[in-house]
Amino acid sequence: MRNWHSLYEILTFPITVLFFAVFMLGLGNLITNEAYAAFIHFDNDFVVLLANCLMRTGTFLITNFPFLFLVRLVARKSGSATTMTSAVCGYVSYLVVTMYFSRQDLPSTAYSSILGLSMTTASSATMRGGVHYPLQTGIIATAIVALITLGSFNSSRSRSEYSFFSFISRDTWCVIRTSILSSLAAVAVAWGWPYVIRMLTTAIEYIAKDTTNPVNLMMYGVMDRLLGILNLGTLIRSPFWYSASGGSWISMAGTNIAGDVNIWTSQYEASSLTGMSGRFITPYYVINMFAVPGLLWAMYSLQTDELERRRRRMFYIVTTLMSLFSGCLLPLELSLFLLCPLLFFFHVSFMGILFGVFQSMHVYLGFFYHGTSTMTAMPGTLLEFLSYLQNLNVQNSLIRIAAVGLLSFFIYFFMTRLYFKYLALDLFHTGVKDDVIRGTIESVGGVENIKLIHSGTERLVISLYDSEKLNVNRLKELGAIRVTETKAGYAIGYGSRSTMIRIGITKQMRENIRNT
Repeated sequence: MRNWHSLYEILTFPITVLFFAVFMLGLGNLITNEAYAAFIHFDNDFVVLLANCLMRTGTFLITNFPFLFLVRLVARKSGSATTMTSAVCGYVSYLVVTMYFSRQDLPSTAYSSILGLSMTTASSATMRGGVHYPLQTGIIATAIVALITLGSFNSSRSRSEYSFFSFISRDTWCVIRTSILSSLAAVAVAWGWPYVIRMLTTAIEYIAKDTTNPVNLMMYGVMDRLLGILNLGTLIRSPFWYSASGGSWISMAGTNIAGDVNIWTSQYEASSLTGMSGRFITPYYVINMFAVPGLLWAMYSLQTDELERRRRRMFYIVTTLMSLFSGCLLPLELSLFLLCPLLFFFHVSFMGILFGVFQSMHVYLGFFYHGTSTMTAMPGTLLEFLSYLQNLNVQNSLIRIAAVGLLSFFIYFFMTRLYFKYLALDLFHTGVKDDVIRGTIESVGGVENIKLIHSGTERLVISLYDSEKLNVNRLKELGAIRVTETKAGYAIGYGSRSTMIRIGITKQMRENIRNT
């Protein structure tokens, strides 16, 4: 768990950047989206131009967030320039090799113009014809290249200065080794990735056989969120959003429209919403408008230090507004996955249940969208929900979504508090919680040495009478990621376990007072 929480500490920065990217994309979308014209409309060319700049920047950062993770993972206090340069070279080598060695008969969603890489001509006969792109392997590519980079750096530090290639510096050797090994890894991935695509295709075909079956929709919802955090969401979304797997509809002009999102968008533009499409979008209104705000403010309520609550309040307000008006699922889910995996899997399961529930209730509300990027699409926003209030064909769906949403708000609020207060540590009651609490008390010099104690969702803060009694090494042995001195006391990075440890220590302090 300490290593897992350490990973969260490392990736907090790129996740914060991802929040900023979603904010930029959402702001640009608010200004330019035709569906919001009744609420927000700008005729100023400069404002529209600025909005498009924000959207383009946000889109680039979101679609390439695995690269941001890679750069942060390989950054070191010493040798960061070498590891970061090596990682970039290794990542580009990996992408180029998958572009040349991957099979060309995979679904189009298996490829992507990552970092703008593409190829239109080649001397090889097997590569001629059309445009070729690298394989989209998402976070998997990040993990592979990061491990190779760090291993190459450590190996290069112990390299003899009198070896056969001694004229090559250690830093250069790290870059060369990383590029070569990343290329070899890419060949292996290019060979094995078609089997992964085949399994996903089998699952998609199974779901598409009967999209009116709530169980099939539940499968879709779970796969959508799991693949989303791996940067592979396009593999599951595109077939249902834009192809016949998501249904078909014949317009008044006799045109056959395929795909759930395409159908809804066409019906919206023709002012002929039937309320029968949108089954692959509906739960996002509940998650963005109700569930995520419930989770956020539950996490806020767990912060016991009033000064810390004031400091973080604006973050929670801004994030809530982002969830309402644009959605912020990707950075939030990545945070949950790294900080509290059990709560993340509850969220994914609940998402799947919502898909099944709405299908069984025949409640559908779609998403007006002309774009093709499923990763940067923003379904389920408040303004779009409000834009349908005057449409009689979806009135029943709106009411039921709001009712399920209110219930979901309270479920997320109480489940979040339940997790941090009772489930984050020693879920199966093996005695680990008591050992950590007892060890923490001993490491700070006993309950008598504790002046004040506070906690949040990520760290425990203890103010001591005698700081010389603090045993930092022992705290790290107990699982603390880091121990830092702040104005409020010593901040101990226990991650999601912090609240449970604070409750246990507070209980011991009260018992100590009673005994004395």
